[in-house]
Amino acid sequence: MMKKLLLTSAVLVVSGCAVGPDYTASSISFVDGWFSSKSGAVSTAPINTRWWQIFQDPLLEDYISQAAAHNKDIKIALANTRAARAAKRVDGGAFLPELGGDAGARRSKSSSASSNNSGQINNVFDAGFDASWEIDIFGGNRRAYEATDARYAASMAYYNDVMLATLSDVARTYYEARGLQKRIANTEKNTQLLKSTFDIVQDRMNAGETSNFDLARAQGEYELTRARLPNLRAELRVSIYSLSVLLGQPPEALLGEMERIAPLPTPPDVVPVGLRSDILRRRPDIRMAERELAASVADIGVAQADLFPKFFLTGDIGSSARTFGDLFTGGSGLWSLASMIQWSVFEGGALRARVDMKEAESEAALAAYEQSVLLALRDTESALTRYGEELETRVRLAQGVESRRTALSLAKQLYDAGEQDYLAVVDAERQLIDSEDSLIVSETNSITKLIALYTTLGGGWENF
Repeated sequence: MMKKLLLTSAVLVVSGCAVGPDYTASSISFVDGWFSSKSGAVSTAPINTRWWQIFQDPLLEDYISQAAAHNKDIKIALANTRAARAAKRVDGGAFLPELGGDAGARRSKSSSASSNNSGQINNVFDAGFDASWEIDIFGGNRRAYEATDARYAASMAYYNDVMLATLSDVARTYYEARGLQKRIANTEKNTQLLKSTFDIVQDRMNAGETSNFDLARAQGEYELTRARLPNLRAELRVSIYSLSVLLGQPPEALLGEMERIAPLPTPPDVVPVGLRSDILRRRPDIRMAERELAASVADIGVAQADLFPKFFLTGDIGSSARTFGDLFTGGSGLWSLASMIQWSVFEGGALRARVDMKEAESEAALAAYEQSVLLALRDTESALTRYGEELETRVRLAQGVESRRTALSLAKQLYDAGEQDYLAVVDAERQLIDSEDSLIVSETNSITKLIALYTTLGGGWENF
């Protein structure tokens, strides 16, 4: 009987039988073209995964490298992947026998009142090894290893997702800071121009050529423009603080380096974005959801294997002797071999309920995976729309700025000729200042929205 049981177990193990469903990758059908791309704004050529290089900014590239090496969120995610890899090795150990060893010495004296060997002292020395091996007939250990392996892959995908988000945050924060620098410089320039205008109006009022009303308007416009500077400078400093921490440094670390003003780059008119199907392969959050789904399917097999008996082979080998010198002689040897079955026949329905729970969790994981794909498509379509529209906004604002510069020049000419009061000049100056600031904001947004587009496409993490 024992021989038959061992033979049957060996056949089942070799054949790879395992209860529970086998995982097959879920497929989602959708049109492979982009719906939100503006005509001529994007191409289906493969994306540049080192997208930050298109800005040709060595300092940004250095910051990207520093963040990849020193960002604390990335370090946390990396440590979690090492823990998941260790858990995989733990479950892999279930396929091998458990081995143990023991050695001991015992000295005893019998009772002279209850034994014929009155008061005899005995010594016993023993040493040996024992082993236990679970024969994974129903595949519970294999399913558990499949689940752990899938979760390890999910942890790697999460690490890549954190890497992608961090690199994007670095680039976005960097260009937000550069945009604020340009807004500050433009506001300081306009403040000086308005101060010069205010001085001219004051001289003309002293000469009786204008009124207190014109002087008050000139002074008010100067003070209102100058009032923008404190908040802009505060936002710039906050951006630098955030950028420093993204690089794994104290908040003040980059204050000196980022004081040097650098221009905003011009974003490309045509961006290669690849095909819709590419993001299923490239986006780490989708890969993470897919691996979590695979793990949940394997969990069903683990729960179903608990419905069946577990088979074990156990044995030990060693020696025992009355003297230490005889411990390793031929006559002191001993051994044993046994088989064992464990079977939880009744647990009040808990085992079947656990299977039902894992099946429900797998259904939820499937829905979560499908949702991650839909959200990825939505985010990318939205990013394409926002980037394309921002490019058009920037062009129109640039045209508006030129028109308002012309309007201000004409208003000053008419005022100097005495054909208009100073109110027309003030209004033209205010409109030009607002338009210039809006243009710089749009220039910054066109860069940050391009970065957001590359983030939704899933590129960048492959390089680290």
